[in-house]
Amino acid sequence: MRSDGFPPFFGPVLFPAIRLWLVGGLLLLALLVRPCLAAPALAQQIEAIEASHGSEPPEVVARLRPLEAQARALGGDNLRVFLAAWGYAHGLMDQFTVVDAATAELIDLGEREGNAAAMASAYALRATMLQLSGRLSAAYGWMNEALPWVEKTQDEPLRYWVFMTAGNISLATGHLQEGLRAYAAASRSALAQSNPRRGAQAHSALAPIRLALHDIDGARADAQQAFRLAEAAGSKPLQLAAKLIESLAEEEAGRPMARDRAQQLARRLAASIEPALAASAAAVNPATRGATWFNTQAEIVQELADLHLSARNFVAALSYAERALKLARQEGGDEDAVAVATISAGLARLGLRQKAAGEQLVGQGLAALEKQGRKVRLLEQLNRHADLLEALGDVAGAVRQSRKALALEAELVRSDRVSTVLELQRRSSFEQNQRALEGLKHDNELQASQLERHRSERRLTLGLALAMLVVVLLTVALYRRARKANRTLQAHNAELAHVGLHDRVTGLPNRRALEQRAKELSSESFTGLGIAINRFSRIMGSLGHAAGDDLLCQVAGRLKSVVEAAGGRLYRMDGLSFGAIVPALGDDAALRGLLDQLLQVMQPVFEVQRQQLAVTLSIGAAEYPRDGAQTADIAKAIQLAMRQAQGQPGNSAVVFTQGLLDHQQDRLQLEARLSQALERGELELFYQAQCDLRTRKLSGFEALLRWRSPEGLIPPDRFIPLAEESGLIVPIGRWVLLQACRQAKAWHDSGLGRPIVAVNISPRQFQHPEFMATVHDALDSTGMNPRFIELEITEGAMMDDAESTIAKMAELRALGLHLAIDDFGTGYSSLAYLKRFPINRLKIDRAFVRDLGHHEGGAAIVQAMIQLSHSLGLTVVAEGVEDASQEACLRGWQCDVMQGFGYARPVPVADATAFMAGQCGRGAESAA
Repeated sequence: MRSDGFPPFFGPVLFPAIRLWLVGGLLLLALLVRPCLAAPALAQQIEAIEASHGSEPPEVVARLRPLEAQARALGGDNLRVFLAAWGYAHGLMDQFTVVDAATAELIDLGEREGNAAAMASAYALRATMLQLSGRLSAAYGWMNEALPWVEKTQDEPLRYWVFMTAGNISLATGHLQEGLRAYAAASRSALAQSNPRRGAQAHSALAPIRLALHDIDGARADAQQAFRLAEAAGSKPLQLAAKLIESLAEEEAGRPMARDRAQQLARRLAASIEPALAASAAAVNPATRGATWFNTQAEIVQELADLHLSARNFVAALSYAERALKLARQEGGDEDAVAVATISAGLARLGLRQKAAGEQLVGQGLAALEKQGRKVRLLEQLNRHADLLEALGDVAGAVRQSRKALALEAELVRSDRVSTVLELQRRSSFEQNQRALEGLKHDNELQASQLERHRSERRLTLGLALAMLVVVLLTVALYRRARKANRTLQAHNAELAHVGLHDRVTGLPNRRALEQRAKELSSESFTGLGIAINRFSRIMGSLGHAAGDDLLCQVAGRLKSVVEAAGGRLYRMDGLSFGAIVPALGDDAALRGLLDQLLQVMQPVFEVQRQQLAVTLSIGAAEYPRDGAQTADIAKAIQLAMRQAQGQPGNSAVVFTQGLLDHQQDRLQLEARLSQALERGELELFYQAQCDLRTRKLSGFEALLRWRSPEGLIPPDRFIPLAEESGLIVPIGRWVLLQACRQAKAWHDSGLGRPIVAVNISPRQFQHPEFMATVHDALDSTGMNPRFIELEITEGAMMDDAESTIAKMAELRALGLHLAIDDFGTGYSSLAYLKRFPINRLKIDRAFVRDLGHHEGGAAIVQAMIQLSHSLGLTVVAEGVEDASQEACLRGWQCDVMQGFGYARPVPVADATAFMAGQCGRGAESAA
């Protein structure tokens, strides 16, 4: 049994994120010890041992020990099967040093004989053991090493185990999409084996992930497929698991009757499971009948809470976590489940920016786990807390939790080594006692026989000498093993120290290393550089993380050559930027020369995944102590210069000056005034009419924000970027959406017409965790029909995180809202994603419309955009139409709607109302 009470049978059946038992002890060793072609008798014997004693690891070890010599004599796959079973059984007894030895021998076997199955088994076994000990990040790295090897084999049972294990570890480390792909591959392997039980397990693992990713139909389909396969396999527990997951999918879909049918069938299945099996599954199925039956879903609800946390769906995560906490507390639920549910609720509240409540809940849960002595589970939760704090920008909190996790991990490693040595000592003592008893028996027989007394005494003396020699040899072996364990621990500590000061992707020193170096140079002059990669998040959104890491390494290589040539050192600061410290260059001309070299080295294009990419940099520079008396002042100066460079197009470098500081102070003053503008009523909405090109009648309005300060009307291009950068755009955007809905409702109620009102959504507002709640509040409080509200989202905002954007836009479309891509053609777009975006309308940027009638190339681009949009079933709005020739071109190309000064200018609400009334009057005259 595992330490938290779950039997090995139900883990792989129900919950893919139950860390230890996703694949299950019986399933895992059955896959590893399947019959070999060379020696079926040995493999079948090992399989029979595991089938009979899989839940008793000590008994498995005792029965495997006599087979070791035979396995080593046969070698090849026979030895691989034995080593995998031997290592896994010791791992279940927390003797990870034995597992390390088995893993090393499997790797040696794979390298020596070119055995891909041995390499895959070694890496996957190591990953599983790291997961057992709570070291999830390390387990994820080893699992990624196993996947290329298993792809080289045709061993479907081994492929199934590796892919299921990979899915488990991916979920535990927050990689939902990778987990989804791994479980899908496992289902294909189960199909290739014609094994319905394994297929049911794979589909039961897929369904909760799809539910967390808002793919409700996919989750329902997987649950139903799991149920069909479980019926074919004759497994009632698997059928029960499938119906429990299906009931939650139907609940999410808002289908109460279907949910009740699934729950009713689950009740019948729970009641029909054999008493012995039901007793072994008590932790998963605490109540099989009566009003408390819903408690059987506690673990599924907890799993969905964790999956939503990984997907950063904090509202849904909070709902599921609180639900899991309630279920865990019913009828005296176990303290472990209560603690984990409390932590999940706290993490969800942290994601929703409820810091005080979130930290309190997380602290309660962590304290409960520590009090219970659940160190492995505590390590997992500390890492989850640190990862979320880092993602939310709380670097200090993330560092604190990471330090606690590292200390606990080191303690677990030490405990592992010590327990293994004590076990070996115990075995040695037992063997010595056995030999002593045999010696006494032999002595009694010699005394009874009274024959050859002297010869017997000499034999006894020789036996005792040999026994002493064995004791000495065992002592030496134990001493050498302890020394080896200490060296391994020292190497691990050195590795942790290196990891703490170096970036994992590029191998460069990290921010902590730079800060230490800056402190060391506090008495010397030096020049500090901040280097940011422009538009890197869009490149990542289009090409993926693997291509992004490759590009980062190439960029780091070019920058490093220039920085080191100047006598300095390059550092990786965060996901998008680097830092550098170089000796003071003496004058501004030399510094400018170094900056020019850094910019020029970026000129040649980069080749990533057979695609050529142009990369530009924004560099900020400052000199110590000229630009600041403290190293912290230099860091601020570099950041200020780098932000100034980011505001310039293409490659740019800015050296800090006092003028930059003055400009920054002006921006701060403007930001302070802007923060009060909403409260003082200085913001208002103008409305620009949109014209249907087929009828040249009013089709709708676009709401445009204006700031009428006491000093006069401030241009939007001056204050909107500042609001976006400072985060004020979120409350301002909330106000704009609410006002636009109120005005649209007023126009509808007045009888003047029912125009569609378009509202611009900023990238930061769109990515904010409370954006969906903002939309719901605006529609509910005004009573506005969502079919007449259109949200305009810029192309760049969509591409920053395309997969998350698609899910959020699908939710908006489900409300009935219209969606449009604004400024199309100016971002880093991908046609592959454009087909997947659930949008209604595409807006062509005014930069393309401006060239109509003057530039043939621009006209061809506009015409192609219109044709592309219509082929995808989208309507098209052309912005910036200012004269009749542009309007004629657009009408000839069957553009749907135009917007611009040629039809109407942005005007206050009273003028927009009068304009709409005039349109109604002309319509009435035409009708007459």
